[in-house]
Amino acid sequence: MKKIILLVVTTIILSSFTKFMGGGNDLLIIVNKENSVTTLSESEVKLYWMRKIKKRWPDINKNIRPADYKSKTAAQTTFYSKVLGLTASDVETYFTQKQYDSAEKPQDKLTSDAEMVNFVANEVGAIGFINASSLSDADKTRVKVVCTVSN
Repeated sequence: MKKIILLVVTTIILSSFTKFMGGGNDLLIIVNKENSVTTLSESEVKLYWMRKIKKRWPDINKNIRPADYKSKTAAQTTFYSKVLGLTASDVETYFTQKQYDSAEKPQDKLTSDAEMVNFVANEVGAIGFINASSLSDADKTRVKVVCTVSN
């Protein structure tokens, strides 16, 4: 019985420590370093990423370029459900309708977290999302984290 209690307590402590240190499955919302935005709430991320209120970033006057993944990923599933409150099908329908209604370009689709970081680092108007464990120290000099979504 004591071994089971010790194992449970150890697991809880390690899990809490990992989350506290920024590990685990947290999702990071990233923008280009040139973007003047420093923090966004999850609801603001949704509005910008889906270009619901604005099509251009304030202050830098660049088009908002939402970045996504070509294939289903854990990061995408978390982003869609926790931030957007939508299914993958809903997101595709939304961007297809926007393109049909007003010729708006759909989200840019990438294949990996590394490609996402590179895209956001090179596109001043980009906003994307990656797993926290994928952001290296070198990447932190190239992109800005504006929101962390706990999983």
